[in-house]
Amino acid sequence: MIYPASVCGVGEGAWVAVQLEVNSGDVMTQLLSQIDDAVRPQRDAYMERNPASAQAFESAKAAGIAGGTNRASIFYTPFPLTFVDGEGARVKTADGQTLTDFLGNFTAGLFGYSPEPVIQAVTKAMETGHALGGGANHYEARAAAIMTERFPSLEMVRFSNTGSEANTYAINTARAVTGRSKILVYDGAYHGAWIHGGVSAGPLDTPYEKITVPFGDVEAISNAILEHQADLAAVLIEPVMVNPVLYLKQVAPASYLQQIRAACDEAGCALIFDEVMTSRLAPGGAQALVGVTPDITTFGKYFGGGLPLGGFGGKREWIERHDPLHPQSINSGGTFNQNPISLAAMCAVLEKLWTPEICVRHNTRGDAFRHAINAVARQHNAPCQAMGTGSLMTLIWQGAAVLPHANDPDVVPLQLLKHPGSAKMAELFWFDMLLKHDLLAGRPMLNYLTLPTPLTADDESAFLDALSAFFVRHKELLRAFGDETSGAEK
Repeated sequence: MIYPASVCGVGEGAWVAVQLEVNSGDVMTQLLSQIDDAVRPQRDAYMERNPASAQAFESAKAAGIAGGTNRASIFYTPFPLTFVDGEGARVKTADGQTLTDFLGNFTAGLFGYSPEPVIQAVTKAMETGHALGGGANHYEARAAAIMTERFPSLEMVRFSNTGSEANTYAINTARAVTGRSKILVYDGAYHGAWIHGGVSAGPLDTPYEKITVPFGDVEAISNAILEHQADLAAVLIEPVMVNPVLYLKQVAPASYLQQIRAACDEAGCALIFDEVMTSRLAPGGAQALVGVTPDITTFGKYFGGGLPLGGFGGKREWIERHDPLHPQSINSGGTFNQNPISLAAMCAVLEKLWTPEICVRHNTRGDAFRHAINAVARQHNAPCQAMGTGSLMTLIWQGAAVLPHANDPDVVPLQLLKHPGSAKMAELFWFDMLLKHDLLAGRPMLNYLTLPTPLTADDESAFLDALSAFFVRHKELLRAFGDETSGAEK
């Protein structure tokens, strides 16, 4: 069931997602053709400069890997780059190009390539029996103690191998405790390899009974929660703004999340915050930023310092059912859920690489960097907006303001243009940064920056200089694109 977002009669406390349609016609067709003309030589140069990556891709397909890679999120045409070495924020491709990485492996690479504390911790764990299975190990309690101290919602925790697994465990926990079957998610949501919402769902999705709602209309969302309370086990959301068109990581308003929290309390269902990515935004996660405590929190990616790791936890009444001695035990398992290699890495991350002080400092720098990007865009009157929170941000290509009333604490519609040129502009920018400036600015069609900690002030300055050069190089094209996507009536 999909509840439409209201775009009229917005009142106090309403947060509405607005998707503007763009009229088709000769002007847009001509503009798209111009962007294609600008991208084509960039794509040709990419193919010419990366023959080893092209060969590695073809070899992978010939070896039997469906699609040439085991990870669909890193696939793009004509072929993805192959990395062969890396240190800090620098990565070397199969063709010898050294790139400064602003993508950070979608948060899994928060500490860059081969962080030394993780190498040391894993080496020690290897020397003392890296395959210690069939018994507990001392890393579990060490990591759990830090997590329960930092996160407001974590009274008890369990570990897994990935964020996808963590979200599955969390959903199934809520279903077991409540005895209900349905979950509520946003349209366009991504909660791992097999949990999507609405338009994002595919044939491999776990067949949960889903209620799908758009981000933004909190009244419609609250009504949906209460309407389905007899069957609703959990509301699973990231505590950020979500849209099926573009990937955003801007933390949602506190009052908005508080109203969803209240509806979950009234309905007796679990509120699950997927903080696999957003937990990096504060020592206690995005939930600490907004002061809204979920029943269950999921985490993963960067906590393993580059190794597979996920987990979930929450209030005792939800998580204690995982105790084998509980009279209604869920009796959950997982062969590698307490593997000493990943948990040793996690301890190194929490104790040395991601202390509360480092977390706050890094996200403060991220905010400053995002503001600097937007200042450069304004200086060149370019239709580019960096949206996000802390060290997570996305460059959105459109003339119209994404948050047209950003200074109004009561009404903040999320306004995204459905324009085919936006993805094309992102692709042009990605190729430009890669080929001309040795910068990895997200991926084609998604300029998503999850800033790694090894990035320096010089790296950020180089990015801003390259951004300015891009705006100058494509001034006329950007002007036309900005006019077309201004949101003004034609």
